[in-house]
Amino acid sequence: MASCLCCTKPIAGAGRYHPRCLKELFGSPRVPAIPFGLADLPAQVLKTGAHMSISGVQIKASVRLDPEKTQLEVVAAGGTHVLKPEPQQFPALPQIENLCMSMAADMGLPVPAHGLFPMADGGLCYIVARFDRVKEERLQNETMFQILQATEKYAGSLERIGKAIHTHAANVGLDTIDFFERVLFCFLTGNGDMHLKNWALLVRGKKIGLAPCYDLVCSNVYLPQETDSALTLCGKNDKLERSDFATLAAQLKIDAKAAGDIFEKFRHAQEQMRETIGRAELTIHLKQKLDDVIKSRYKRLYEEGAAIPAARNP
Repeated sequence: MASCLCCTKPIAGAGRYHPRCLKELFGSPRVPAIPFGLADLPAQVLKTGAHMSISGVQIKASVRLDPEKTQLEVVAAGGTHVLKPEPQQFPALPQIENLCMSMAADMGLPVPAHGLFPMADGGLCYIVARFDRVKEERLQNETMFQILQATEKYAGSLERIGKAIHTHAANVGLDTIDFFERVLFCFLTGNGDMHLKNWALLVRGKKIGLAPCYDLVCSNVYLPQETDSALTLCGKNDKLERSDFATLAAQLKIDAKAAGDIFEKFRHAQEQMRETIGRAELTIHLKQKLDDVIKSRYKRLYEEGAAIPAARNP
């Protein structure tokens, strides 16, 4: 049985998308055409006067549905979605990002609508809805790089982000739990590239809270020698242990029982994650590498450190 190219869940019958997934992403159950390929994208950007962002090695372009709602167009302003094609350096990166975002959604983490769509050259690109747009209104979105007045996106700690959430968030309790769950998710899925620009606070009306997840990728598949975390935890960013995460929970003032429940929630999610990988739009080789990363991280967090209790709140 095929799987949906948005949510990765099984899909019956013809087609590769659940209508509800398309409607959530585009407001319509119709699959929009993408009338350009990867090689055409720079020219499309220049033609409209838009700005093409290159974060690391991955190109990003701001897009929206055309007035007839039949195809996507690159725009300089008023974009409703971000389009990321496949970079040559990291094959299947769009598929892996879509997979990681889907696994995060399965864990109950806040994730914008997203999916994989064929470009004119046949390659798949990753498209995600902009969470800082509500109809025609642009919401204020500040990354932790800005909030902490950093000068280098990899120079910082997860504890400092937690303190910023405590300082600015309207609902500190929910946002600190959300943050802690994302930290665990990134570790378990081999994401060692969650730097300061990948964490943000969003202003919704008069309320400030943690922005939805974005840029979730298993970077360890491509960079097996990278550290566990882009930002430090307990003064280190590698060889992290269960006790380090328990200490973070205590510093976030998460009740010890609640922290233990979160650890258990993620422990029970391993098989679901691995099943989702099995349905992903990836080669057998990449599926195996992803599966190996997750099995290794689960062993470190739950088997090797299973005897370490959640830290008590001070």
